[in-house]
Amino acid sequence: MTQRTSITNDETSSEPVFAREGDQGAYVISVAGVVTGITSPTMTFYKEGGNSDLSATYWTGSMSVSGVNSVLTKTTQNLKAGNWIISIFGTVDGQVQNIVTIPFIVKRKGEK
Repeated sequence: MTQRTSITNDETSSEPVFAREGDQGAYVISVAGVVTGITSPTMTFYKEGGNSDLSATYWTGSMSVSGVNSVLTKTTQNLKAGNWIISIFGTVDGQVQNIVTIPFIVKRKGEK
């Protein structure tokens, strides 16, 4: 099944994250309301309006959990400018769920 994605106020659960083309790095995502912990985090990465998960193209490595309520994403690679959507999934307090959906805005180098 193909699902189109978009960024709208009622579909995202976090403030946007900003990056620049070519940036490399991982992000720590804090999740409110976790009681016992997060396990087995995974992620998807879609171009806004797209229907293909491009996480294998633009992210490398593996995800991990830090403490009870923080997830460390994979590391970015070869980022291209545009509006993207990150969705992080995992088991939170024993329930498998979409943990957070984040608008990810990649700007061109030199763009303000």
